[in-house]
Order: sequence, then structure tokens, then C-alpha cells
Amino acid sequence: MDKQKVGSRMKEKRMEKKLTQVEFAKIAQISTNYYSSIEKGNNSPSLDVLLKIASALDVSLLYLLNDRIDDMEKRVQDESTRLKKLFVDIPRDQQNVVEGLITQAARLRTLLDDNWKDILENGEYEKFSQSENQVPYDRKRPIVDNYDNRDKTYQSIIQQLTDLLPRKKPDKKSKLLGR
Repeated sequence: MDKQKVGSRMKEKRMEKKLTQVEFAKIAQISTNYYSSIEKGNNSPSLDVLLKIASALDVSLLYLLNDRIDDMEKRVQDESTRLKKLFVDIPRDQQNVVEGLITQAARLRTLLDDNWKDILENGEYEKFSQSENQVPYDRKRPIVDNYDNRDKTYQSIIQQLTDLLPRKKPDKKSKLLGR
């Protein structure tokens, strides 16, 4: 646990609530001095204290310890919003299907972006051996296959969504041009 990051997240959320340390410590039912020392990163609180603080801040314990999950969920939500705008013309009677497909596509897109960054940073291949006695050889990193499989699934979902869009009737000019 990075005490500085935990304290920084606590302070950020407390400030969003427009509370002083004194006001917040009362809500969390801990001493002001102790809360202040945790927020500054000078103290490592117990799990019970962290749970009290998380509850009072209306965040998950995981958020305080590692905000990756909340960050991922925000990115998924942003991607869902983007996709909903793209596929707004899908008929209302298909919306239940669309909602699930958009959620799945947004999750996959977020994971694909993270996988792609990892592949760029660490490459497609790695040195691998089964034991210390074996000479390492180059092998494709498992994340590359994972990326390829997710990408195929993502493309399939986007195709399903595209297929649900109403077909536009060609205008007279398109008919004359043979389009």
C-alpha cells in the first residue's frame, strides 16, 4: 500500500465533499490528528479504519488502495456513452439487445487499449524457458493472443450493432449514378 497515494485519494474525495479534516474525522469517527496523519501519508491505518474512511467518503476500499478499478469503470462508461451516440438510430424495439452489446463492446475496447499499451511497451515476444537448465527461446507473449481474440470479439459486436442500424434509402442522385 502506497501511503502517499492513499492519503492523496482520501484528500481529493474529502475536498470534493467540501469538508475540512475536522468535519470529516467526526463523520468517519476517528480522531482529527490521526485522520490528518493518514491523509498526509505519515501513518498506515488498519483495515477497519480504512473501511470507515472509505464508507464516509462513499468510495470502495479498492478505490483507496488502488484506483485502477474505478478508472477502468469510468473509461468503460465514457466508451459506452460514445457508442450510444454512434448507434442512437437503432430502433427502440432493439434497445435491450443494443444495451448489452454496447456494454460488452465498451469493456472490450477498454481492455484492448490497455493490452495494446502493454504490447507497445513490452513487445510481442519474450524470452521463455521451462526450466533453469533450458536455453530461453522467443515466444509470442500470451497477451498478444489475448488481444487478437478480444479484437475479433469486439469487431463482431460492432458488426452486430451496425447490422441493427436502419438501412438508409438511396436518394435519387445515388440511383442515377448506380450506387
